[in-house]
Amino acid sequence: MSNDTPPPAILFIDDDADIVKAARLLLERRGMTLTGAASPDAAWPLLAENHYDAILLDLNFARGRTSGAEGFAMLDRLTAADRDLAVVVITGHSGINIAVQAMRAGAADFVIKPWGNERLLTTVERAVALTRARRSVAPADADADADADADRLILGEAPAIQTARERIRRVAETPAPVLIRGPAGSGKSLFAEVLHHASAHAERPPTLLACAAVSEMTTLETTLARAKGGTLILDAVDTLAPELQLQLATCLAQTRPIATSRCDRAALAQTLAPDLLYRVNTIEIDLPPLAERGEDILRLARYFAERFAGRYGKPPRPISQTAAAAITADRWPDNVRGLRQAVERAVLLGTGDQLDLVDFQFEADAQAPIPRAMTSSLNLERSERLLVEAALKRNGFNVSRAAAELGLTRAALYRRMAKYGL
Repeated sequence: MSNDTPPPAILFIDDDADIVKAARLLLERRGMTLTGAASPDAAWPLLAENHYDAILLDLNFARGRTSGAEGFAMLDRLTAADRDLAVVVITGHSGINIAVQAMRAGAADFVIKPWGNERLLTTVERAVALTRARRSVAPADADADADADADRLILGEAPAIQTARERIRRVAETPAPVLIRGPAGSGKSLFAEVLHHASAHAERPPTLLACAAVSEMTTLETTLARAKGGTLILDAVDTLAPELQLQLATCLAQTRPIATSRCDRAALAQTLAPDLLYRVNTIEIDLPPLAERGEDILRLARYFAERFAGRYGKPPRPISQTAAAAITADRWPDNVRGLRQAVERAVLLGTGDQLDLVDFQFEADAQAPIPRAMTSSLNLERSERLLVEAALKRNGFNVSRAAAELGLTRAALYRRMAKYGL
């Protein structure tokens, strides 16, 4: 670290003051600073006033709860607020599968309590490096990346993508309102951008209204005034407060609205005021889950690997056959967003000559791919095998160190090694 680089600043969101204190003492010895927040609510003022290089996030706050619901909700908000900021989730030794789910939802890594000091230090240092690498990219380069992402998504070969592309071609230059539906992470915002850039309003940047964040009429009126005569992208339109929906519906005639939603038609009919629904769904475009896009999955993975290598100044590396088979077979519950994040982590943190299974840290087995219709118990076994294998490799197959990192006894780790043939 150069003298001009400030020490890494870490925010630890955990209600256990002793845990936070132990982490602070450890990280300060490595030249970092650590601030504690006892709850997600307490973290937001700190995030607004300070610049952090990584977040440590406990997944459970209410006494007796182990589902991680509060932590997942906070993780979702953190990644939406700052995609560059790496989040490391903290979970108990029995929460390995929950930790993997968190990484699929956007976390950069995880640490199991009670942690090994070297494991925590290494994980935090990697998270800091990830955040700083992401932030080092110039805004113009980031914009070019977004445009390239949009182009590659729109050029997919899956039938549903071809249908969406054709529908965009037919309606782009008309003033017709468009509603883009699809699961979280499927690329709705990117498709909205593509539609705008092919429209008659392309010379002006689109105006974005993040509906979930609008809580008062003033914000709505200001946004509508800015969008007058241009494109208004209504992000997650189904999350707009009911008391604001009628006001929005009456003002859309002066814009070209492009709305996005993860809800199906029936759910939207229950959520949106009829007048608003009528004014946003003249044309409907449905995007499929990534798991239904066939060979597009591996095409996108290879594209992301090439782009992130260039973006971060890394040598281009191919995706191994084992990793490619697992990527193609995986269900990708977080869709294109989850794939993109997995490949970015692999490019930044992988150390081999190719991007291998262990670099992706996702629910895939190192053997033959398992069909998508697998049971939840098989999902857990696949996750566990990957985590055990990764811990052994990180620790040079030293069983004592790997067991400590995983929160297991040596005997328990030996049983898992025998079970998975490691």
